[in-house]
Order: sequence, then structure tokens, then C-alpha cells
Amino acid sequence: MALSNAEKMKRRRERQKAAQQSPKARKEALKPTEDELASYLKSSFAEFLKERSSNTLFYESLHWCGVEVDVNLENDHPDFEMASEWPEWSGLEPTSLNVATGLVGAFIDAAKELSTLINEFKLQEIDEAMKTASPADKVRLEYMRKPLMRKTSHFFPVIQVKTE
Repeated sequence: MALSNAEKMKRRRERQKAAQQSPKARKEALKPTEDELASYLKSSFAEFLKERSSNTLFYESLHWCGVEVDVNLENDHPDFEMASEWPEWSGLEPTSLNVATGLVGAFIDAAKELSTLINEFKLQEIDEAMKTASPADKVRLEYMRKPLMRKTSHFFPVIQVKTE
């Protein structure tokens, strides 16, 4: 029996909540999974990337901030040495598409962690400055602190097809 949209959303929220609570659950959430659409894909993701290589800034954007990705996604089976060391990859072929999907999860996880650290640092510095600040400066510091207490959302296209 098919699940209703409400049931699907409830299960998704439960998975997200579990992923945030324990390191094991978080690791499981990052695990690359077989996309149900994979059996219908006729061409390779590597060929798709090659056709668009002049219009993509993926590697350049990362290089600009000092991040080097040591995997060429324009190869059907990129040299991905870490695949054998990650239990999450067991049974999953390190194709260009699977590695790219895994990279998205890793980048999102890294961005969340880094943004949390930046946020905590700035809040800590504001709190320290407030201890010795004048009343007028405390008001200014509180105005700086307020936006740091909010969350932000970034939306990405869906990359995995699952039918529940």
C-alpha cells in the first residue's frame, strides 16, 4: 500500500532527527545509496559532465577556497581510493554518479559543521565583548547577536529517486 504524503514526510523527519542525534545515524544518513532510477539510466554521468565541462565551475570554485577534490568525475569509474576504506560504499560501485552523489552529502555535512563553528565563535566573541561594553555598545552588540540566533535554508535540486 502506498504511503500518503503526510506519512512520507513524517518518516523523512524521523530520519533527519535520528541523523542529527547520533554519530552512527549521521554516518548512515551520509551513506551513498543506490538510486532507484539507476536501472533506467542509458548514458553515463561522466559523459554528461564532459559535454558540460566548459560551463561548470565546480573544481574552480573549490580550488578558489583551497579545497582540492582528488577525483575526476569525468571518468566513468573515477579513481576513488577511499571507496575500499568506507564501509558505507560496500556493495556500491564507485561510478562517477555515485561518487558525485556521495560528494554532495559530504559537502553538505562539512558546510553544516563549519557554519556551526563560525556561528559559535561569533556568538562567543559577542558575549565576551558584552561583559565590558558600555550600555550603548551592548545595544549594538545585541543587534549583531540577534541575526546569529536564526537558521538559514539553502535549497538544492533533488538528486536521488526513492519510492516508499
